[in-house]
Amino acid sequence: MAFSVISRGLLRTSRELLERNMAVGAISMLNGYVDIEMHPSRSSRTISTSSQALIRQTPQYLQTPVPPNSTVTPSTGIYNKKVKNLKRQQKDDEESDSDSDSDDEYERKRQDLHKKYSQKGDTEFWRRKMRTLHRILDVNRDGVISFDDFKLLHKRFTDLGHLNEELSAEFLKVMEETWMEQFGEITPYNLVNAEQFMTDLHHRLNDEKMFKSVGRFLPYLFKAVDYDHSGYLDLDQYKLFFRCLGLSNEDAAISFAVIDKNGDGQLSLKEFVHLGRQYFLTEDETKISKMFWGPLIDH
Repeated sequence: MAFSVISRGLLRTSRELLERNMAVGAISMLNGYVDIEMHPSRSSRTISTSSQALIRQTPQYLQTPVPPNSTVTPSTGIYNKKVKNLKRQQKDDEESDSDSDSDDEYERKRQDLHKKYSQKGDTEFWRRKMRTLHRILDVNRDGVISFDDFKLLHKRFTDLGHLNEELSAEFLKVMEETWMEQFGEITPYNLVNAEQFMTDLHHRLNDEKMFKSVGRFLPYLFKAVDYDHSGYLDLDQYKLFFRCLGLSNEDAAISFAVIDKNGDGQLSLKEFVHLGRQYFLTEDETKISKMFWGPLIDH
């Protein structure tokens, strides 16, 4: 009797062990898709159906959990999740490279712009124009420019009698502000030679705020010689402008013939100021503004 009970227990245990081993083997086959490799002629649909049946028959604690929304790659048994992660990483790398390219392009454009901006006033042609202007502004012809020269220039144009007291005072104030912005303090000892003059103007040309105020005194020069208040200068009035600068009538005639582009014999205030400012700003040798202050010196 006892032997019979023991035998039935052993048989039950052996049957349970056999079922468990079969279930484990089935799960291993599913995980590796051994059946597909051994029998390639079978359709994936048939394998899938039988596999699902085996999984349903397998105890819950033996089933291998599969992440949601994931599939198994038949040939390798690797989750597509890894593939998605790899693609996401590649996309991130491409975006990173794209951002890097954008940064490089931005930096290149910024450097090109800075280079273009910082080169204003570096040509020999521009320096030649500034040496010409230095000679003109050296009214007392002592080789240097001081504020005394600015005051002499103011006096010459004011003495023509075509500026009223208010305009004359404004003119002098603008000359003072121009001197201090460009050369510093107004003292008898602040003397500016040609090289220093070019250096200071070069700095002003490349300073955004100072750049905008170049030639602020030009309208006063125009109004001083526009004795008929017509708003235009003819050749005789332009000769008067040149005489105040210490230049000859011949120089005035040559310059006027060049800058009177449309040949109507008149120069408006707008044209006068534009040409006077352009003289400071451009490095293009073809611009007619190069003759605004008379013929350029040779050296």
